[in-house]
Order: sequence, then structure tokens, then C-alpha cells
Amino acid sequence: MTAANLFWPSDYSGMIVNHLRSNPSLAQGRRVCDIGTGSGILAATALHLGAVDVVATDLDVDALTLARQSFARVAPDARFDLRQGSVWEPVAPAACFDLVLANLPNFPAEVIATDGRRATWSVGGADGRQAIDPFLAGLPQRLHFGGTAIFTQNRCVGLGLTLDKLRQDGLVAEVLDSTLVPIGPEKIGALSSARTEPSGIVEVAGFVFLCVDLIVAERIAHPGQDADIAMSDSGPQTGAYV
Repeated sequence: MTAANLFWPSDYSGMIVNHLRSNPSLAQGRRVCDIGTGSGILAATALHLGAVDVVATDLDVDALTLARQSFARVAPDARFDLRQGSVWEPVAPAACFDLVLANLPNFPAEVIATDGRRATWSVGGADGRQAIDPFLAGLPQRLHFGGTAIFTQNRCVGLGLTLDKLRQDGLVAEVLDSTLVPIGPEKIGALSSARTEPSGIVEVAGFVFLCVDLIVAERIAHPGQDADIAMSDSGPQTGAYV
């Protein structure tokens, strides 16, 4: 089993890739952070669309190796920095970005026994939020004013909860797309009863689908905040992410 197969992009990633390709200005000339990069497809798409700097993180060193190869293939002259660690942990505390991307494990299960994937693939804990919540907690201070975050989430783990957290932190958030993704017997058997929104699970003729949402959040300057405040918050535009 090759690393490419282990981290093969999912339908979830495809939703984000499609949104970026339909809105290339989100990435062009931007500083980008991809949390839980996996295959690297999200950051690679941003580089392909003209991102100038990319930071990508993942727990799995094999994923980072694959992502490095993808980035070099797409944009050999671009700046990119790959870091091993959980969610925001490997990203410098003062680092701030124009675009943040994430397709994090958020399936409500403790473990999923499946061939061809890592043991942690898709696993989000009993309530599905063990990666999503730390991501949301660290997101506001990682976005420049005018910055955008794009991520996917299974609706059954609490769409309303996620949107409330974002809005409480001053971000403007909305669901821009939704789709149904079929899940196989191995995931059905692992599905936790602790999921927040059962309506996010659809059963038809014995087949089970998850409703997956594409969420976009923006950090908008409050009325009365001038450009000087926004500039001071954004920090330097060059230099290492250390």
C-alpha cells in the first residue's frame, strides 16, 4: 500500500477543491495554512491557484512527505513549510494567514477498522469533535482581517454548535454547500450514539449517507476599526513561520 493510497483525497476534500477552483482569488497571492493536510491536495490547489506561502501540518510524517512531493510538483518555486503535530500545535503562535483550509477527522467514532487507511482515518472521537473543537478555538487569532477559513464537517456532529462558536469569536460564517456521502458497513458499525445531530444521517433503502457541509468563515473588521489596526494585527508579510 503506497502513501498516496493511504491518504487518497476524499469527497470532503473535493468540496473544498471545487470551491477554491471556483473562487481562485481566495488563494491568489495569499498566505495559506492547511491544517491536517493529508495528501496535501488542499494546499496544492491553493499553490496551483497562486498562493505565495503555504504552511501545512499533519500528525503523520508519511502524509507530510507525500504533501511535499505534491507541492513540489505543482509549484516548485513556491514557499512552503511542512510541520508535524496536532491541529495548531506546530504553527507559531504569532503566525497569521489570509486563508486557512481544513478537512479534519470528524466522524463520530472511537475507532474504525478498515483496510487501506490509517487507524486514525476519519476518527473524531465519540462526539466527532476532538479535532474540530481545537481547530475552531485557535482559528480567530490565525486569520488576518479579511481572511477566510474553509473547512468541511459532518452535520451529525453539530453544525449549529460550530456556527455558534465561530460567531461568538467574531467570525462571519455560513454553509456554502452540502452533499450526501455514502458510508460503508465498517463506518456504520463504528458510528457512535453520542452524535449531536441525528438529522445529519440519512438512510435510504438500507443505505446510509452522511450530510457533509462546506463551511466558510471570514474575519471581518468591526465598524470603526481603521486600516492601521488591521495592518498591525496582520503582522509581517515575510519571514519564517517560527
